Amino acid sequence: MIPTRASTFLLVQYFVLAGVSCSDAGTSSGSPSGGNSAATGGSSSYPGTGGLVGATGATTGAGGNATTGPTGGSAGTGGAWSTGGTSAAGTSSSGGSGPVGGSAPVGGGTNTVGGTSSRGGNSAVGGAQPSGGTSTTGGRSVGGRGGQSSGGTSADGGANPGGGTSSSGGSAPAGGTTSATGGSSGSTDCSFTVDKSVSSKMATVGIVQWSTTLSNPSSAQIVYMLDNAGADILNEGGTAPVDVTPANKRTLLLGLKPSSNYTFHIEATGPNGTCTSPDYTLTTGALSGAPSVTRTVSNASGLAKGFVVTSTGQGGGGMGGGSAYVIDADGTVVWYAAAPSQCSRALMDWEGANMWMLSLNVGNSNGEMRYLSMDGETGQNNVSGLSSAHHDFTVAPGGIVAAMVWASSGNDPESNLIERSPDGTLTTKFKIGSNLYVGGQSAMGGGTGSFHCNAIHYHQADDSYTIADRNPNLMVKATRTGSPVWQIGGNCSGAPAPKCAPGDWQVNHGHDFDKNGNLVFFNNGGGGGGMGGGGGSTHIFELKITDSGTFSTSVVKDFTSSNSSNVLGDVQRLPNGNTLITYSSAGVLLEVDASWATVQTLKGSFGYSNWRETLYGPPSRI
Repeated sequence: MIPTRASTFLLVQYFVLAGVSCSDAGTSSGSPSGGNSAATGGSSSYPGTGGLVGATGATTGAGGNATTGPTGGSAGTGGAWSTGGTSAAGTSSSGGSGPVGGSAPVGGGTNTVGGTSSRGGNSAVGGAQPSGGTSTTGGRSVGGRGGQSSGGTSADGGANPGGGTSSSGGSAPAGGTTSATGGSSGSTDCSFTVDKSVSSKMATVGIVQWSTTLSNPSSAQIVYMLDNAGADILNEGGTAPVDVTPANKRTLLLGLKPSSNYTFHIEATGPNGTCTSPDYTLTTGALSGAPSVTRTVSNASGLAKGFVVTSTGQGGGGMGGGSAYVIDADGTVVWYAAAPSQCSRALMDWEGANMWMLSLNVGNSNGEMRYLSMDGETGQNNVSGLSSAHHDFTVAPGGIVAAMVWASSGNDPESNLIERSPDGTLTTKFKIGSNLYVGGQSAMGGGTGSFHCNAIHYHQADDSYTIADRNPNLMVKATRTGSPVWQIGGNCSGAPAPKCAPGDWQVNHGHDFDKNGNLVFFNNGGGGGGMGGGGGSTHIFELKITDSGTFSTSVVKDFTSSNSSNVLGDVQRLPNGNTLITYSSAGVLLEVDASWATVQTLKGSFGYSNWRETLYGPPSRI
């Protein structure tokens, strides 16, 4: 007998009241939402042969009424099971209709209760869930819970009775059975207690505080997805890692778009399996006063999917001073906070817990470093001991922040590399001056043998730093204890570094290395001849470094565009081969592909920039 809507509702209510939320992924005897009916052939095994309906909806050969067995109950032209071919459980041993032969409740035949799916066919052939509803977005599933298919995810009505969306109306979230409280799979019963909110200090950060009855979880994550995301949206959601140590866990959802609706669920894994929570919803607020960014896309298929952490640089603006902010792959500002005036660099710490911000402080007075937690709820202005920090800083594991700090007063003196620990301890690692390289002509009145270090990066692979200086026009590499390794650019005569390759460009700032070890850097220009120095034109150079035999460099690429910047400026090679170029003076972020063709252009107010694939964990540029 085909279960009626009323009987199905009562069955669901029974399980809800019983508090069942996670069960072994196996057969589902008369389950209204996960796999096939187990009565006479409706097992839904996980993984392999059960659960997810195929990409184009599931029609049965004869509408779910088979008089000859497999002919009627198996999936038809659109009903192949996405996790393991035709569902053997779709046939009825008696050829009958209803849950025995793969009919409506399982997605095999006509669904007498469910609504229509806008991209997956109507419910008569798509097998929508008994609780029904219309799928408004199609083609998406929350974090892989149902896969990506033309049948789409049911926005509200297509979800399983207590959570766990299905890709085209007939599966449990992980391809097995679905419990009444929604979407759990594993070999141990579990439940979740969830408190969700949006930060009162940062309207685009979700806060999920939760616990589970799953014993000894070894890992967990929260998967979140933007509701009704169009096909052209790149930042459609993400996965937040979870610290499973505390009993009551607190997890931030980062990278959310302002004034938008999201759906999320929790996945917790223990010794006996994985439990998945029901779906929950969250609505973000507006980012009032955030910097304005305009975006022009030249090649949508070539875009790097990630985030740009940047600042307003010398442009200031926002909340009476500078701003630190995050732009997603769609050109939307998804995080924003007040920063020191003329904020040259904003950078998340290694663990992704806090956003650090630095005043340019080019004149060696009135500098400031500050930080703010990503939820906006804790932070500190005017961090002690770093008021003389300038231009740039970098981060290292363990919450370490490493800043270049003017060592004395006046214009263009030497600096100290100071590391700050999370407890506030400051450690001077080494001097940035004549111990590393010979100084150069100052543009600030500091004389000929002066120093103006302006960019720095930490490299975990060999525990080193690379530092750029615009006065002698060079970059140096030093160990974390301050021993020079090599120098590129400037004059090699008298260079402390054991390896040196000269260069003749004028004024450099940001730099990076690609996966092959090539050096890319921003050459502002500014008079003189040589590599990109003529007429003050801005060049981006890619150099191949040869470290066998004679240490040397050769030009791989000399890139110019219609943009230029006489102050600051940054460049970063992205994992997909693209290059992100920041023309700070022009207020332009230019992304080019591996052939140096323009992919997109962002216009706004920028200092240095740092692209990250995700807003969790270590930075991408390391």
